[in-house]
Parts: sequence; C-alpha cells; structure tokens
Amino acid sequence: MGQRLSHKGFTPEDARTVLRLRLLIARAASKDSLGWWDDHSLTPEASFILERIFPMQPSLAARNLALTAARARHRAACPSNQGIAHLYRLDLDGQDELAVRSVSPLAVAFPDEPIESVDQLRKHLTEVLGSPMSYQVLRRIDTQGFQIAVPPTPAGVAPLLHRARTLAWAYLEGAPRQPVFPYCLEEPL
Repeated sequence: MGQRLSHKGFTPEDARTVLRLRLLIARAASKDSLGWWDDHSLTPEASFILERIFPMQPSLAARNLALTAARARHRAACPSNQGIAHLYRLDLDGQDELAVRSVSPLAVAFPDEPIESVDQLRKHLTEVLGSPMSYQVLRRIDTQGFQIAVPPTPAGVAPLLHRARTLAWAYLEGAPRQPVFPYCLEEPL
C-alpha cells in the first residue's frame, strides 16, 4: 500500500489545478468527446437545457453535474472501502475535497470543444502539467481500473498535487469509448 499523504504545502493554486484536471478529464470523458461514460453535462445539448433550468448560472450547474458524474463513475469502478485513491478522491480522509471546495468551478479554464482523441487530451494535459508524468502500472482490474505506483514527490511540490497530476496523466492509457480508471492505494488511518 502507498503511504498517507501530507496536505502540507497544498495551496489555493494547487486546489485550482486539481479542479482543472478533474474538469479536463470530465470533459474528455463526456459523451461528445472520448465517450468514457454516459454524461452530457458539458455538451451543447446540455447547455441548451441547463440555460432554461438554471438561467442564472448554467455553466456552474454543468460543471457541477460533470464532476458529480465523474465521481459516481469512479466510485463504481474503484470501491472506496479498499483504500483506493483516484483523481476524484485523492485521499481517504477527504481533505482534498475540503481544499477544492473553496474554488469555484467557474474559476478554472478547460476546453469547451469536444476532446475527441487521446492525442488532444495529451495536448491539454501538457498545457496544465508542463511535462509528462511518470508512473508504473502495478495491476489491472476488471472494471477498467488500474493501480499505479506514484513516484516520489519532487521537492517543492505538494504531495496531493503530485498525486493528482500523476493520476490525470494516466488517463492517457484510455482510448475512445474505452475508459480507464487509474488509482493508487493509500494506507487507512
């Protein structure tokens, strides 16, 4: 099992980056993009409906719906009772959620247009991360999940951010209509 992460050094900018990565992967997973799960929240069709249901902030509703769908899909693929951490649940005690909750989903940029190829996703991830992230695949499970070993955290980077960056990069192992759910293990309290 991996060790528990310290939240030391996790800044508001780190929280924005984590939220940006989550929204980027949710956009890539959308029905009009790579189609990794059945979610239309960020599509033009949903925008048409959400503008009528939530006239004050349809974009906020769309982003929150997309994040909720992504979390649900990850919960189904990676049961949380097994010490599993993934991009939408970075630690077992929920500290990542507390940190990210302080950032409005409207405060982060991600593509409006569909992400229709893994190469397009790689380009967007590189814009956020700067360079590729390394990891090692340890095992695969029948729900398209795969356990990775996250390398040691580089100096000057918050461990939680490093985990999020590495997990986000691992989604590049997916293909159109063939989702993957990268995860790592964390020791319970």
